This record gives sequence, C-alpha cells and structure tokens, in this order.
Amino acid sequence: MKTISIKQLHARTGHWVRAARTTPVIVTDRGEKIATLQPHVEPTRPAAVIDWAARKKWMPVSSTDSTVFISEDRDGR
Repeated sequence: MKTISIKQLHARTGHWVRAARTTPVIVTDRGEKIATLQPHVEPTRPAAVIDWAARKKWMPVSSTDSTVFISEDRDGR
C-alpha cells in the first residue's frame, strides 16, 4: 500500500487514481489517514436474487386485465 498526502494527490490526481487500479493508495491530511483509493471491484450478484427475465417464463399468462380479478375479489368482502 502506498501512502500520500492531500498535496501529492492534488498535484498528480490522475497518476494516483491510475495507480489505485492495482494497489490501494492511502491519503493523509497532516499525517492522519483520511481516505483510501482502491481498485474498483464489480459486485457479484447473489444467488438469492430472482432473475426476473427468467421468472417471466414460468409465470402464468392471462389475457384478462389483473384489475378485473382484484375488483372481483374485493366485491366479495
């Protein structure tokens, strides 16, 4: 890990951002750690998340508007 000051970051921002692709860069303010630049990692999709596009394949299909079913259900109350 590389440690730099705010002044160094300000002077060469692009350099340090590109350097952070491979290793984290710690930014300090008067010797105090205040931030970390680190490589971006795409989040992985949890297995529990429903694939809505795939779900549509097994969803029942009806030509009737769903509001008809809802209204009929409410009329029985």
